[in-house]
Amino acid sequence: MEFVGKEEDRIKWAMHFAQVKANIVQPQRSHKVTVSGKSKAGKPYSYEYKYADLADVDAAVMNAIKKVVDDKGIIQFSYMFEVESTQEGVTVQTLLIDASGFYAITNKIWFKNANAWDAQATASLISYAKRYSLSAAFGVASEDDNDAGDQKTFTQPKVLTKKQLEEYSVTYQGFSANLMDLYQEALDGVEDAKKWIKSPHTPQDAQAIHQINEMHKREKARKADIKATQEKEKAEQEAQSKQAALEKIQQAKKDPFADKKVTSANDPEVDKLF
Repeated sequence: MEFVGKEEDRIKWAMHFAQVKANIVQPQRSHKVTVSGKSKAGKPYSYEYKYADLADVDAAVMNAIKKVVDDKGIIQFSYMFEVESTQEGVTVQTLLIDASGFYAITNKIWFKNANAWDAQATASLISYAKRYSLSAAFGVASEDDNDAGDQKTFTQPKVLTKKQLEEYSVTYQGFSANLMDLYQEALDGVEDAKKWIKSPHTPQDAQAIHQINEMHKREKARKADIKATQEKEKAEQEAQSKQAALEKIQQAKKDPFADKKVTSANDPEVDKLF
């Protein structure tokens, strides 16, 4: 979340925001939808669930906002959306605005638009993204609606094989790019690549980035283990070399004729000389 405004107004914003959240009454999930289809294994399924739509969430938030007023009855808090719609997807952010002028911008909510050519489907996706963003901003509990059900059919990411990851392509600066190459550029410090990796992605792109990141982590750990093993073996070899050198020095200090000494116990005449 990004904050904008004078720092001295931030306390007022936080106080009014907390008051709005405290006054929110969770909306009734008055809408019902049936979801049916077939699983990946081909097994048919069907279930129903209830949800609160954008109008329900907006009403719950606005009712709470109307209770946060000054001594003159002037509302002290509000919100608005920033929406960006392209052929690739829909991005929504919620601006949480205080009467002091201080405001906060929520993180971007991004959904791929699989039906960009369909105005009604796009409007439905924008509505869903708004509800998702608004609910997250104010902590409103709402179930997925029919739009959400539609999104699940094409946003459910799958785990990719190593070969699929090596061949995975994404749209980068208007062109198709190999994701592994792009990730390596980010690791090498290319700022545009780093910003792209950290930006919002489709669930499948995010899954691919996550898997590549895990691969790099494992490779880094593997190299660290190899280095640690090599350093340990080197230390052991050095210790063995030092021990061998020490033993050689100690051996050199010994009497070289120690094993050649003779006694004169059997020759009294020789003993008399000493």
